[in-house]
Amino acid sequence: MNGLLNAMKTTLKLPGLQNCPIADVLYIEGKSNYSIIYIKDAKPITMAKTLKKFESQLRLHPFLRIHKSYLVNQTHLSEKGINEGNMIELRNGNQLPVSRRKRDLVKKSI
Repeated sequence: MNGLLNAMKTTLKLPGLQNCPIADVLYIEGKSNYSIIYIKDAKPITMAKTLKKFESQLRLHPFLRIHKSYLVNQTHLSEKGINEGNMIELRNGNQLPVSRRKRDLVKKSI
């Protein structure tokens, strides 16, 4: 078990930032073969990497796929849950869409 914890990365290598703590990543938005990483207290960073690859890379961290285009860090979700417009709110006030298929999974995870 200790080997697994030691092997778990705590930072992401992003252009313009040496090592970004994974805990600072609010969410990642996928756009075709590119992803936009939204980071706490920093400008968004665009990378030529698919959302599916980020999802695989972050599988040991508290990230949740809430939509075909969004992977969200659960530690930054507000406690309000999903509103009537199928949107979920982050603690910073940003709102992200939740797909109908992922709605039940997101409700269980909050």
